[in-house]
Amino acid sequence: MTIPAPPARGKGGASSRGFGPAGIPGRWLRVIPSSDIPSFDEAAEATDREVSDPNEAMAVRAGWQLVDAYERLSVAAARLVFGREVEAWRNYTDQTIINLVSKTGHGSAHESANNRLRYRRMMDFARKGDRVFDVGFGRGFLAAQLIKGSGIACYHGIDIVDEYIPSATTLFANNGLADAPITLAKGDLYDLTREKVESTGADLVICCEVLEHVPDAELALKTLSDSLPVGAELIFSVPLVGRLEGVWGHVSVFGVARLKQMLEAADLYAHHVEPLSNVWALVVASRDPAPSQRVSAATHRPPVRVEVPLSTSFDFLNVRAEEFRVGDNPDNIVSLDQAGEERVRCQFAGSGSVAFSVPGLESLRLSLDFLDEVKGLERIRVISHSKGVRTCEWEWTPKEPPAGQVAIKLRPGETDSRFISGPHKNVRSSDEVSIAVTLREGGSAVIGFRASVLP
Repeated sequence: MTIPAPPARGKGGASSRGFGPAGIPGRWLRVIPSSDIPSFDEAAEATDREVSDPNEAMAVRAGWQLVDAYERLSVAAARLVFGREVEAWRNYTDQTIINLVSKTGHGSAHESANNRLRYRRMMDFARKGDRVFDVGFGRGFLAAQLIKGSGIACYHGIDIVDEYIPSATTLFANNGLADAPITLAKGDLYDLTREKVESTGADLVICCEVLEHVPDAELALKTLSDSLPVGAELIFSVPLVGRLEGVWGHVSVFGVARLKQMLEAADLYAHHVEPLSNVWALVVASRDPAPSQRVSAATHRPPVRVEVPLSTSFDFLNVRAEEFRVGDNPDNIVSLDQAGEERVRCQFAGSGSVAFSVPGLESLRLSLDFLDEVKGLERIRVISHSKGVRTCEWEWTPKEPPAGQVAIKLRPGETDSRFISGPHKNVRSSDEVSIAVTLREGGSAVIGFRASVLP
């Protein structure tokens, strides 16, 4: 994968607008204007509303952080980072969920892999004997899955679109549920009361893929909270930031900060939070801060290991002093002396470079020791090659003449406080690294070098 070069740098040698090393804002990390981000002290003035059990509270914190991580990544980046985890959940779904049939006898087009996983997670949290009240039953797929796969006692659903009632009824009939304990009605979320929900005997209220459609999501969640019977719990989901934003009818986005504020305003406690299929944030909540037996009893995917090693090598190899050499450029004005087993001292009377061989390259650690006054330094570049072909380049343009010892680590595509990565390709196949020092006419520098390589 070739990553575009970063944009023009500012005076300090770093990206003037804070673009990432990919050079294109938003390609991997979501663009968030820095002026919109409060300081930590400002943000820390608010205290999260948490459940009473410390273990459940810590799990919820971890869930919020994971949702936040998904939302700060682009869809493609989140797929790269979390794709194997999502695939494990989808495999679990395929192995355990019922395949519903449509009126033509084929699987319904509405049951995408994402939706099937969402149904599976609702089933994981539903318990045998539950009485479910579903706000926004849609075409009835979730109702059918809960009745057939979770053994709930009964299901009552409302939806503002009354045309969904006949299509859902047809789905039930085609899947052997014509006589199942399912009732459907046209209804508006904003009209819900505790009396209406209690009249169905509900102990689990579900509201998935609804809040992003309504004009006042805060009021909607408060209405759901106020209508919860004593002891009942609420499961709701909303799209992650950056997901499903091309869907007409979605009128708002959420994010962790807003969801926390909404829960607090609705007098709700989060018992479980998770990102779902790189599409939604799922929350299990109630008005009771006590531990949720529903959450603790929920089923999950098997413990299939999804992590793979991030590195092919695990040990850094120090470059010995005798492995350093003056670069091949005939214009080099460099003298090189060994200054220990793993350190060299290089005197630059003009621009020049030093180089050393590497057995592949994943990460490079360098120590630059500016041993004398540096005059006329324009830039320092670290360049990796494979069989003479450049694989990556990192560049530092100091604002002030550097002094003392500078320790840096370099990875392709990444930027540290000084060096900025340029385009890169096949860096792991690198067989040589060179350090090029560019001086203005009449400039000079004495620099000690030490290097360590993660192949």
